[in-house]
Amino acid sequence: MLDTEGTVDESGRPGAVPSEHRFTEGQLLRWEYARLVLSDELLTEMQRRGPGVWVLDLRASHFENSCVCLGVGISGSPEHDRWTDPTIPCSVGRKRDGVGRIAIIERGDPRFQALFSDDMPCDERWAAFSSIPFDGYGIIVGLLDGQVIAKFLGHNNLTHDIIKILMDKQKRSPTRNAILAEKRVAILGCGSMGSKVAVSLARMGVSNFYLVDSDVLKVGNLERNELDWGEVGAHKADALAERLKRINAQVQVDRWINQFGGQTSVATLMACLTSLNTCDLIVETTGSGQGFVYASSVSEDEGIPMVWGRVFGGGFGGYIARSRPNIEASPLDVRNSIYQWFQTPGFPEPPADAGIDYAAGPDDQAPMIADDADVSVISSHLTHFAADALRGPAESDYPHSVYVIGLRKEWLFAQPFDTRPIDVSGVTSSNVANEDEADGGLQTGETGP
Repeated sequence: MLDTEGTVDESGRPGAVPSEHRFTEGQLLRWEYARLVLSDELLTEMQRRGPGVWVLDLRASHFENSCVCLGVGISGSPEHDRWTDPTIPCSVGRKRDGVGRIAIIERGDPRFQALFSDDMPCDERWAAFSSIPFDGYGIIVGLLDGQVIAKFLGHNNLTHDIIKILMDKQKRSPTRNAILAEKRVAILGCGSMGSKVAVSLARMGVSNFYLVDSDVLKVGNLERNELDWGEVGAHKADALAERLKRINAQVQVDRWINQFGGQTSVATLMACLTSLNTCDLIVETTGSGQGFVYASSVSEDEGIPMVWGRVFGGGFGGYIARSRPNIEASPLDVRNSIYQWFQTPGFPEPPADAGIDYAAGPDDQAPMIADDADVSVISSHLTHFAADALRGPAESDYPHSVYVIGLRKEWLFAQPFDTRPIDVSGVTSSNVANEDEADGGLQTGETGP
């Protein structure tokens, strides 16, 4: 430290000892209640428009120790069309109409003074940005040499500096995931497993989904579903669609709110099957034997890869499986081989509650016992399986098409994460699709809700 203080630079300035008290942005923001988020796209649009004052469309989200205002658009000029930020979901926050103004400022102009003056009344600050009288609430924003300066204006001349949150757009996803943005994925079953797989795929880059589910989200579903209290009472497919769009505003979602094998017209069912034909992958998580048969039929007839997964009743493990056209046998034949493997001589019987078709059962049927961590682990493996199938067989990380995964020492599993691949490479497609497959499986619980 003394050596540093005793040095001078070329200009004769003494050396400064760097402080050991380094703080993260999050630490520095602990006492900043008012916060502003402006995307790079919005700032670019401001530079394109140049001088002038624009209405800044805002959405506000309130938290225990902060209020975050999110700029979602620019309007207020006959010379320019209203601009809406395409990167921000419209459902985020509560809309605040007409309370924001934004402009490019220069030192010494009235707007500069409004943002930097220590004692100017709120109505005068607002008047520098708007001809509309100040009504007790407003946010003014100035862009000065690429920097954002903002103030909150409130009642009784209450003025707060608003801190702009810096955007972090560092790439965190592997380069090989770029191809996922071009794919359309069908999620059959938006319950605990389907919702988790869909959300994870959206975070990995998938931006086009087809969701199939007839169920409504109930309070009991919150123990495992990716959705929360904000969606209770809504159809799971509708609620999941909104959740996906809040992850990525560019996500496109189509839905079929109905049940395979339920009371529905042939025309309605055919519309669903036609939409499935447009997908690059079918992810089957209905927990229903009938749902599986329909999915398998489309997969085999249209040559669409299919992956599926199940959590065993009791949550001690599960399995993931795939069927790719011209590589593996049909999904029904692969599944039949899995059930035959379960019956291998010498294998102990799975727990008694593992043979229930949870998706097709009545409302008063006892629910599957498995916690969120159990379902999340199997869902995570299924998500990787799905992404792997979307990338194509040349890049596959999985030499086997079926993996049985243990989560604790029980049944066949000697320890947690004991994984048993099942070799189905010798299985060929048969007429199993014509057999009665509506029972949903032999020894495995199939997680739906």
